[in-house]
Amino acid sequence: MKIFYLIFTLSLLISNLHGQNQKAIIDADTGNEIDDTPAIVLALKSGNVDILGVTAAQWNRIEVCGRQTMHESWVLNNRILQLLQMDQIPSLKGSENAVGQGEHWGSKKGIALNEASEFINRKALEMPENEKLIVIVTGSATNVSSAIISEPKIIDKIAVYFIGTTYNFEGKAFSKNEFNVRSDLNAVDVLFDTENLELHVMPANICTDLKVTQNDIGSRLKSDEGIEGMLKELWNKVNKDGIDWTMWDFAIVQAVLNPQWATQALRNTPQENTPRNIYVYTEIDSKAIMNDFWKVFLK
Repeated sequence: MKIFYLIFTLSLLISNLHGQNQKAIIDADTGNEIDDTPAIVLALKSGNVDILGVTAAQWNRIEVCGRQTMHESWVLNNRILQLLQMDQIPSLKGSENAVGQGEHWGSKKGIALNEASEFINRKALEMPENEKLIVIVTGSATNVSSAIISEPKIIDKIAVYFIGTTYNFEGKAFSKNEFNVRSDLNAVDVLFDTENLELHVMPANICTDLKVTQNDIGSRLKSDEGIEGMLKELWNKVNKDGIDWTMWDFAIVQAVLNPQWATQALRNTPQENTPRNIYVYTEIDSKAIMNDFWKVFLK
């Protein structure tokens, strides 16, 4: 047992040493809640990883809600990149439908080929030997799972960081009754079931202290222009009552950017999925994560 934890600790240290050279794609349901936009800005401005592209995820299947949710996310992604003068970074459209849903119901692969999945595949296959492309998933897992289904060769070439599920730490059991999972349960099962896929799961129930308040918005954001103005606009549009808002997506982004603030351990997949070990985050330093966010966002 001691040998296992030594090996696990060493692997994390080695990963941290190479953090500056890591390449990542952010896959986000940006139009869903307030937290995606500042989380993307944090990743783009931090300089800790090389962001190769931002892809747009659906969050409530078009056949269910009647809205083109992926397109809403894509429009916001474009706006973020333009405001940061980083529009040389590709912004790709993902699938509007969940895996196995819509017109692809019952098809052999159950997926819609899309720009995001094809981009993930291409960039993964370009990675040098012994290096992996990081895919940070802040919403549904539709796009990355579609990429895996369509091109299994990427399985050994990617590391997926997904925020979703809740986790019972005493019983060591997952619950899939959580928004990101419900947005595409089939896609999440692909992540759990794919042997040899490096998967890091951030349970939503350890992120509750990542709060932004109305006072933060009023006192910290001095400008009505640029990216500060965009965050103010989204806050006032979505959060008219000015309640404290949990910034869930900060946790998974910071787990990649600053892994020293997030503790993880190997755990078993849910009992209904393929038995294998995956990484599960067990603790985060919420204060450090939030302090760093404001430092980076406002610089």
